[in-house]
Amino acid sequence: MMVQSITFLDQLQHLKKITNHEKLIVEILRTFTQLCPVEEAYLCRYSPIGFLGEGVISLKQEEIKYIHDLRYDIRTLPTIEAALMERKARYYGSHELFEKTSSQYIIDSSVNSFLVMPIFNGTSVMGFIYSMNIAKGEEILQPSLDRLTEFGEQAGRILQSFSQQARQDTLSNRELEVMKEISRGAATKEIADSLGISEFTVKQYVKLAIRKIGAANRAHAVSELIRRGIIT
Repeated sequence: MMVQSITFLDQLQHLKKITNHEKLIVEILRTFTQLCPVEEAYLCRYSPIGFLGEGVISLKQEEIKYIHDLRYDIRTLPTIEAALMERKARYYGSHELFEKTSSQYIIDSSVNSFLVMPIFNGTSVMGFIYSMNIAKGEEILQPSLDRLTEFGEQAGRILQSFSQQARQDTLSNRELEVMKEISRGAATKEIADSLGISEFTVKQYVKLAIRKIGAANRAHAVSELIRRGIIT
């Protein structure tokens, strides 16, 4: 299977014109399914703190679902970890998938292959897309993996640019750092230790961020920041 260059370039131009963050991540996932013969796909964000992967949305037959309940320790998933560390799209057939999957994960009998594409900008990986089933009779060859790697990098650049533009005149760098840590599930003490500030100062940054965003509480503030594309 070859990813078509014309479709790829056209889709990149389309993505660059999108001004809504939620629509952008949906269209990035939809583009992935158009470039590859997959039946469904999952988009996750990634944090190097704790090697945490968290579900964002899935797409199957044009149906979008939120998958915020999915959380992974990437270190226990060699198939995904290799792609993120190398910043390269990876494809695994059924035999290799079985060999590389941790014993704590049960592979459903319907899973015949696994495809994963990192979303990154430079050396910073911000997420990944994966699919567990390639269309019957199809195989992902190296030229297609190279093109998917390129798409993952371009998608990362677009997301990064979108986030930088959205955060202007919103939060200070320190407030943004604190809210990012909260979005990743860090506790107040963890954030304080990580940033070298007091727990009281962390709480003050949270209060300021909530006020600026116009949110009801920290959970509401985090969801608003994600919705606006200020954090991913």
